[in-house]
Order: sequence, then structure tokens, then C-alpha cells
Amino acid sequence: MTIEKSAIQYTEAFAQSVINSLSAHIAILDEDGIILETNRAWREFAIANGMPPDYTAIGVNYLEVCQSSSGEDGRHAHQVAAGIRNVMSERMEEFLYDYPCHSPDGPRWYYMRAIRMAIEAPLRIVVSHEDITALKLTEEKLLRSESALLDQKQSLEEANIALKVLLKQRENDKFDLEQKVLSNVKGLVPVSYTHLTLP
Repeated sequence: MTIEKSAIQYTEAFAQSVINSLSAHIAILDEDGIILETNRAWREFAIANGMPPDYTAIGVNYLEVCQSSSGEDGRHAHQVAAGIRNVMSERMEEFLYDYPCHSPDGPRWYYMRAIRMAIEAPLRIVVSHEDITALKLTEEKLLRSESALLDQKQSLEEANIALKVLLKQRENDKFDLEQKVLSNVKGLVPVSYTHLTLP
């Protein structure tokens, strides 16, 4: 084995080791959308979702899989395929996409990114999917909290308005009562004291 061949093998093993270390599910596509390589996270996810234990996805046309998807998931998959094609044709520098991928175990969301590899040729696209479920659940919880706070604020504002109306009514009632008392007192007191004579 030549030193050059040994160096190439080391570089390839090193590169595979690096992508296997990442938590994101990574696939490398060629110019037709065919998967050339996947990392450990990609393969483990596929196996956990029903694929055979030796499944790698190598040789699968990723774009065709996306295009053949249907239903709600299909809508997301079609947008992903269109985004990857835009990156391939250099209409976009990179494509980013958040999408749900719920399972019987519970809700899941992923952040998908497609970008061209920094080599002149041949064209290679790196596709990564990162699990952002914890982030999305936190975001939803914050939105619910914000909504609850807005509801409480509105309730407090409505209670404040009602209290102001009640206080104004109380002032009016107090004024009316004072007027009635004054009127009654005036009715009890003689109209004029000028006719009274002093001893």
C-alpha cells in the first residue's frame, strides 16, 4: 500500500468518524439527489423507525422519496425537495426548514439544512436534520404562558374598568343620598327665622 493511498484512507476514516460524532442526521447527496453516505445518527433513526438493522440509505434517491410523499408530511417533503434543488442550482446558498415529524411516542420536530459542499466538483449536497423537539416544546410552553398572561391582563383590565364604573356609581349614589338628606333636612327646618322674636 502506498503512502498516498494510506493517507486517503485515513482521511476518509477521519471524515466518517467526524460525521458519526454529530447528533444531527446527515446524508451526502450527489447531483441527482442520490444518497452517497450517511452518518450513524441517520442510520439509527432509520432503524428505530422500522428499517432493517443493516440499512444505510446509500443508493436511495432522496429527492424522489421526498417527491413521492403524500398527505401533510408530503407537503413538507415537497418543500424540502424544492429547497434542495434550489441549492443544487445555486439559486440559494443554503436551504433551512423546520418541520414536524410526530411519532406514536409523542411530538417531534426537526431543523433541516441543505448546503453545497465546499468543493468545485463533483457537486455534493450535505443534508442534515437536527432534533429540535425540546426547543419547540419550550417555545410552545412559552407561547401558552404568554397567552395566559395576556388573558390575565385582559381580565384585570376588564375588572379595573368595572371597578371604576362601580366607584363612579358609588360617588353618584353618595351624591344623590347627600342631596336627599339635605332636602329632607330643609323640609324639617322652618323656611325663615326672620319672624322669630327675641325676648
